[in-house]
Amino acid sequence: MKHLLLGLLACVGFSACASIDVMSVDTLMPSDVSFAPGVRRVAVLNNMFPAEAPVDGKLPLNTPVPLDGKVLAEELAGQLANAGYFETVMISDSLFRPAKPEGQVLFSPREVEQLTSDLQVDLLLTVDDASLVPGATEMYTPYSEEERVAVFTGALSLETRVYLPGRDRPFQRFIDRDTLYWELDGLTRQQIEEDATRHLAERPVGHLVPLWQTVNRYFYRGGSVNMRDAAVCLQEGDWDLAAESWKLDFDLRKGKAKMRAAFNLALYSEMKGDLPAALRYLDEARNALRGKKEGTDYRTSEDGRLIEAYADELRRAALARQKLDLQMKRFNE
Repeated sequence: MKHLLLGLLACVGFSACASIDVMSVDTLMPSDVSFAPGVRRVAVLNNMFPAEAPVDGKLPLNTPVPLDGKVLAEELAGQLANAGYFETVMISDSLFRPAKPEGQVLFSPREVEQLTSDLQVDLLLTVDDASLVPGATEMYTPYSEEERVAVFTGALSLETRVYLPGRDRPFQRFIDRDTLYWELDGLTRQQIEEDATRHLAERPVGHLVPLWQTVNRYFYRGGSVNMRDAAVCLQEGDWDLAAESWKLDFDLRKGKAKMRAAFNLALYSEMKGDLPAALRYLDEARNALRGKKEGTDYRTSEDGRLIEAYADELRRAALARQKLDLQMKRFNE
């Protein structure tokens, strides 16, 4: 739906009437996994055996190169601590295997019980595998203008697991993949590995804790004195005063003017945290757009598509809010 909204912005927002604007809004999104409120203390464990030191400092192309599990675990622990969701986040960089295993080794239920007891934590997060596959390609960059330039690519992969005491197997297993690109000028192996480690450490955080995300929201401006006044109020950060101007058009005007005011009042309601009211105002926007014409589908119009796209966003936001409320209960106890 994000792509649909962006497409609508391209085809509607900068049309001749210039009646649609966009703003960025920060919203707290729930994590992928929910934990009981009593899970407050976390230990991040490096479950990777140290990689062999490079012979010549070069990265072989198209060959997986293991990253430093100790550094990655430390970076991941820092990211989790900065999120402020868990009461305690600690790092344990002890080697848990006396020798390099042939493959990955999972922690047994007995080991999980012992580790959580020794470390006095409720949850274990293990870094089990992290690698980078170097490559090379040519692509356009913001600085290359119309010429393709050679770039270094890194296909990244990270495998982590969550353990809870009292369970026969890991509670969750995450595999995160991504690709980074570097321009070749002055590039070093150290920079590549540092960038890759820092980027990979960010990936599991959203699985475990709620995070702030930036989303785009659209609103109508212009077309009437009240709409222009409301736009000025928004520039000054006064949502309540803007809503008063929108409400005047909503109460006194008809057709598209009423529809635009209702759409903006839906946005105002969302900003105030009242998602049911936002959906009700979108219903009013639909009704105003439909008018009295028979046999026409309002959803084929640009305004109609924008209304439906926003309605889908609000319905997803309502589901996310329910999940987030459950995850944030720990702060109400």
